[in-house]
Amino acid sequence: MIQNPYDLSGLKNKKVIIRTPGPAEVCEIFEEDLPSLNAAQVLVKVEYCGVALGDILFREGISPVEYPMTPGYDVVGHIVAIGTKVYGFKPGDRVAALTLKDGYSSYVCIDSEIIVAVPQGITSEKAIGAMLNYVTAYQLLVNKAKLPAGSSILIHGAAGGVGLAVLGLAKVLNITAYGTVSTHKVSTVTVAGGIPIDYTQTDFVKEILIKNGKGVDAVFDPIGGSNLWRSYKVLDKNGQLISFGVGEALKKEGNAKWRLFKAVWPLIVLKLLPNSRKVRLYTTSPKNRHLKEVIERVFAFVELGKITPVISKVFPLTSVIDAHKYLTDQRPMGKVLLKP
Repeated sequence: MIQNPYDLSGLKNKKVIIRTPGPAEVCEIFEEDLPSLNAAQVLVKVEYCGVALGDILFREGISPVEYPMTPGYDVVGHIVAIGTKVYGFKPGDRVAALTLKDGYSSYVCIDSEIIVAVPQGITSEKAIGAMLNYVTAYQLLVNKAKLPAGSSILIHGAAGGVGLAVLGLAKVLNITAYGTVSTHKVSTVTVAGGIPIDYTQTDFVKEILIKNGKGVDAVFDPIGGSNLWRSYKVLDKNGQLISFGVGEALKKEGNAKWRLFKAVWPLIVLKLLPNSRKVRLYTTSPKNRHLKEVIERVFAFVELGKITPVISKVFPLTSVIDAHKYLTDQRPMGKVLLKP
């Protein structure tokens, strides 16, 4: 039995569906009856969902997934119905979740164990802006690399969504952060508290060693491929290289499987090198038992004004094709959102 004080009769769920891998144009808008809940789920009316490069990897068939599928890593919205085995939440509550997929919808069923209440002092835009990007940043800096205050890092793609999140959290945690960036985004990195390295004008390997001398304690690499070799070169003797993306695979060279292989194989080789440096992989999993606690900590930082999520642009759900093209073609500063 479902607990539902709202009249949902006659309502439809509008969502994005991808039936086969391909360019942005394979994203279709599909309308269906509201999804059915099981006893341990909540039905959320989505206010915002994030657009991530991970969605593009699903769409292009680079990350393995079954089709048809609906992308969408993270959502913020209000509960409109709950299952009978849901405790601690009620209809009307504003919640957030990392769903991994299915977020590009006007309504979505979410397991109650992965939802987190959004504090009253945070707008829904700021909440969704903090979700995937800042949770990833916290995981990288604190739970994966376990960096103490006074450490130094390099983040690639420093003006992107996760890049700005890493810079913001590094500042809060008293960690010196270098960031690779193109010329017109240099000031963005500086304002965010990072030390910019314009990769179009200089070799970041030489620049880091000049600025830092001994190398950095950790490099966070969302690119993969040949960039991993160069990232490895700027590590201190006990440093860590953490790969958290395969942006290299978005280059249109070969089929999806070959592109993915080219992006990840250096990681495998580097892990085998006999020295004190560490090479690791980070992926986001909604079932990570620490994730709810991380989201709550990130929300606390937002509420205290210690971090300010940057929103690049908000698109209506029906403009999902434009949103995907904007993300891949413009590589915007901050997070891209869809609003159902």
